[in-house]
Amino acid sequence: MKGWFLLISLAAGLIISCAPISKEIVHQVDKTLTFRDIQKDPDSYTGKTVLWGGVIVETSNRQQETLIKVRQTELDYQQRPTNLDRSLGRFLIRQAGFLDPAIYKEGREITVAGEVTGKEVLPLGISQYIYPVLWAKEIHLWERRPEYRPIYPPWYYDPYYFWWHHHPYWRHPYGW
Repeated sequence: MKGWFLLISLAAGLIISCAPISKEIVHQVDKTLTFRDIQKDPDSYTGKTVLWGGVIVETSNRQQETLIKVRQTELDYQQRPTNLDRSLGRFLIRQAGFLDPAIYKEGREITVAGEVTGKEVLPLGISQYIYPVLWAKEIHLWERRPEYRPIYPPWYYDPYYFWWHHHPYWRHPYGW
């Protein structure tokens, strides 16, 4: 019995230790709040700490801060954005100081723990969009995912290559 408890504790410890956001900040997060709740009325949740993630849409620097527009996605068990083609909307991250837009560029995955500070209305296409705004306590920019390129055996592309080309009645459709 002690062995199972030890094994489960060790596994839970490994999962938590791999988390990109510190434990102190994660303990401050209000897990009962959803993105959809805050998106409806960001001003009523001012001061609450949330953990969100997504894909960067745009990064711009202002006088004393950096503003990052993010397309929200779900987070997996590592707190990494997942289901990148699904989103409930967008949000803004404000970070004191300068973050390089060449690094925090469009398409990069990001996870942020931050405090809700209200909303900001900015143009999105021809309409005005209401962005929930987070003041970043901690940001984690994920490494790019490796490109998956399957390797196929040489016979995969035409399994009957030798049979067809050596068959006496075989003719190429273009007359070669």
